[in-house]
Amino acid sequence: MSDSQWGTIQIDELKNLATRILLAKGATEREARIVVDDYLDADLRGRTSHGFLSFGVALSSFDARGAYRAAPSKGPVLHIEGHGDVGHIVARDAIDLALSDPDRPKVQAIGISGISRFNCPGVIARYGAQQGLVTLVWEYGGKNLMIPHGGTEAALSTNPLGIGIPHTDPLFVVDIALSERAIGLVEVAKLSGQSIPESWGVDEKGQATTDPYRVAAVKPYGGYKGYALALAFEILTGPLVGTGAGSKGSLNDRGALILLIDPTAFGQTAEAFREQVTDLLREIGESPPADPAQPVAYPGQASDRRAAEVLSSGQLSLPISAIDNLRSWAETLAPLAQ
Repeated sequence: MSDSQWGTIQIDELKNLATRILLAKGATEREARIVVDDYLDADLRGRTSHGFLSFGVALSSFDARGAYRAAPSKGPVLHIEGHGDVGHIVARDAIDLALSDPDRPKVQAIGISGISRFNCPGVIARYGAQQGLVTLVWEYGGKNLMIPHGGTEAALSTNPLGIGIPHTDPLFVVDIALSERAIGLVEVAKLSGQSIPESWGVDEKGQATTDPYRVAAVKPYGGYKGYALALAFEILTGPLVGTGAGSKGSLNDRGALILLIDPTAFGQTAEAFREQVTDLLREIGESPPADPAQPVAYPGQASDRRAAEVLSSGQLSLPISAIDNLRSWAETLAPLAQ
């Protein structure tokens, strides 16, 4: 994206605008804070495709919102029926519900069906890790966006994965889609007017394209490996939890699977777990870097540093279109009193 297409906004103003908009859409103060923080987190960490550029997705999730219901807990299994509720909220509440059980087992599986998007599984995995639990999060991407390996048309979604590891500083957090690049980055390329690598997507004829406007579907990363994982994850977040997938998928009717594991589940102490993980990450960090100016980092480390630097500056660079949309929505939905 060229410099002329970027603008700067104070983070306080950004949060105020987005919060006003969501409150006008019927969100509570708590709900608005959660959703705004999720989108801000993406932009702070340099994930423009999942930041306020796509905030319209959050607005639409409140338009036909239902109310989730937790089915009676069955030992280590908790099922949340979303009924169209907002994924950002449901995912966190599901973890809180699981942890509220005084007799909770050390390994818990949460199946969630029928929710709207919760943007990035990494933020949910981070939330679980902050509670001291190894947290794995799978989210169904919502509709067919990606070709299978050897195929020419979209037949499955990008089905992202989040992994959070507790007792790490900064927190070890994986947040990846199973496509070569997230579909949102194709949208970012459109704004910039720049071409994309052939490895990103295919056109309507199933041919690789460098033109973001011609992308009809994205490609799995790593060929058959990414495809195999994406298909497995679609089963875990679709049929397993009772949500439609494949041709029956819907962006407003998504499934998710969350696995919570207490670090002491297999007999060792939390301190022993912490020491072993810390030692491993230290060894990784001491690996000789290909670029001396860029030490080897573990997942979450570099993005956490970037987020802290941007926060300390008090302002954020965003696509001008995203800033203009926020100000327009705020003026239309929640105008300030004169």
